[in-house]
Amino acid sequence: MRRRTFLQALAAAPLAGAAPLRVVDSRTGKPLSTRILIRAGEGGDAERDYVPPGAVETAIWRDRWFVAEGPIDLPPGDGYTFRVEHGTEYRPVKTSATSIALERWIDMRRLGYASGDNHLHVPAGPLVRMMDAEGLDFGSSLEWWNGLNLKIPADADTSRVSVHDAEVENAWGSVLLNGLRETLTIPWDARRSNLAFVREARRQGALICYQGGWSREVLLDALLGSVDVVNVCNNNFHRYRFQPRAQDSNPLGVEGLPVYPNTAEGMMLLNMESYYRLLNCGLRLAAGAESATGAKHTPAGYNRAYVRVGRKRTIGDFREAWRRGRNFVTNGPMIFLTVDGTREPGDSIALPAHGGEIAIRATAVCDQPLQSLEVLVNGEVVAAGVSGIETRLPVRQGCWIAARATAEDRFLSDGELARYHTETGRGGEKPTRLRFGHTSPVFVTCAGSGARVERSVREARRMLDGFERFAHAAATEIWRAEILEALATARAKLG
Repeated sequence: MRRRTFLQALAAAPLAGAAPLRVVDSRTGKPLSTRILIRAGEGGDAERDYVPPGAVETAIWRDRWFVAEGPIDLPPGDGYTFRVEHGTEYRPVKTSATSIALERWIDMRRLGYASGDNHLHVPAGPLVRMMDAEGLDFGSSLEWWNGLNLKIPADADTSRVSVHDAEVENAWGSVLLNGLRETLTIPWDARRSNLAFVREARRQGALICYQGGWSREVLLDALLGSVDVVNVCNNNFHRYRFQPRAQDSNPLGVEGLPVYPNTAEGMMLLNMESYYRLLNCGLRLAAGAESATGAKHTPAGYNRAYVRVGRKRTIGDFREAWRRGRNFVTNGPMIFLTVDGTREPGDSIALPAHGGEIAIRATAVCDQPLQSLEVLVNGEVVAAGVSGIETRLPVRQGCWIAARATAEDRFLSDGELARYHTETGRGGEKPTRLRFGHTSPVFVTCAGSGARVERSVREARRMLDGFERFAHAAATEIWRAEILEALATARAKLG
């Protein structure tokens, strides 16, 4: 007789006498909705992962995690191990005990923040359940991905999830349109730039978010005023692993731009430094975060934005505060930045023509060991520490100020972490312990003039030249005129 699989045996096994698995908040004793991996015995065989019938699943490579919203009845047996997580603000647990108390190490709501993710390929119904399990306040269910993709449930919770959202993804770049009031009707065509889509999104008041500062079209659209957010914690970073993408270092073939190594640190710097080049052209762009759950094997809100909303907790308030850059983004460290005592990310400081001296304070905390904390001015590190920095800085011209932090995730053993290595896809995916976060900037003007770093402006001119070459090659004739007209406007604004 053919041997039954582990899951078939579990499905057939009676539940009588099995001890239920329960998860509570260690401080309040109240039950928590969580994401759980239940494994019988040792090893990495997915057939040994137990998922209750009807549960909402979240795949993390071969692991079959699921949303647990109450006690879980376990089939009789022994040798179970449990991994339990509840987003960023609780410490993860590995245990064989069936009574589990998760420890909250920080409460961002009490500090006036709400959390969100601008890139989720999950229908609104299961998405809200995933968000509850991750402690995520707001999400973006992408109804449209190069055309209609997801159905909107009749009972969708639009107080927490925006449901008409869209992703336009092609060689021009991936752009995410959050908070659309109605479904996109512009036909997708790989030979047409993103310009028409971002203009329609702006008309609808949506939050316009690019996957990375290295996207081919992001500079053009930002100069035209049609970008709000550039994702620094982007979907190349997943729970336990990252995607090597050195080929995105310079997709326009611009002379002089660096090529980043296929390491986790290299990919982090690719995201950060391509963002800095945009800010150095005087563009006011918030830092963004995306996980692409549903298209990527990672939890909703693994990369998330914490937005300073105070008591304003509607999804519209959240988007508008994010648009203003009142946030930081993270997949681990929490970062807090103040300038001159009261100014925080998204705020502005106006100095006279001769400038002045400003005081900067940055702190970082994490449930895993911090490795670095840095304060940057126009992309250059001006102060460094591990968990806290206080410094004074002379300012003689317009600039932007931000902070970034890294941590090392030591939760898994080397053997457990090695499981998440694969060579499939574009360059495969590799395990990493790197966790990082980044604030949006505080902007400083001198006599009304903001940041303008000539090196970055020269690079931007070359990027627009490269984009023009790309547009001639990639755009069909019917769409070429609109993009060349937009290029002329962008060049004039860059100066």
